[in-house]
Amino acid sequence: MNRFLFSVLLFLMVGCQLFESDTKEYSLDELEELYAEIKSLAGSQTCSNSSDWDFVALGSKPCGGPWEYVAYSKKIDVPDFLEKVRQYNLLQEEYNIKNKIYSDCMYVGPPKSVVCENGNPVFVY
Repeated sequence: MNRFLFSVLLFLMVGCQLFESDTKEYSLDELEELYAEIKSLAGSQTCSNSSDWDFVALGSKPCGGPWEYVAYSKKIDVPDFLEKVRQYNLLQEEYNIKNKIYSDCMYVGPPKSVVCENGNPVFVY
């Protein structure tokens, strides 16, 4: 009876792990593609009014915190853009952990605001 229960429990545990392994593993190339898409969307508008712009933390350093901040226009599909950034940050964090990536632990502080200069967004610190 004990062997039967053990077999059933083992089967259930393995079965659950099989269903949970639906998560996709992302390669560095796929992360770079998503990064390029984010940067392309962020740079798709001309900066003429700084109140139309905002910024968000981008990337995940192995020590914690973002690699950089990116300015984006509020005229783009902001929820879609921010979802891509959230996904990128999460995937980069998972990639760092899985591949034991390390980096400097320098803190990258957020800018105070965004201003427009020659049609481009520029951070003010």
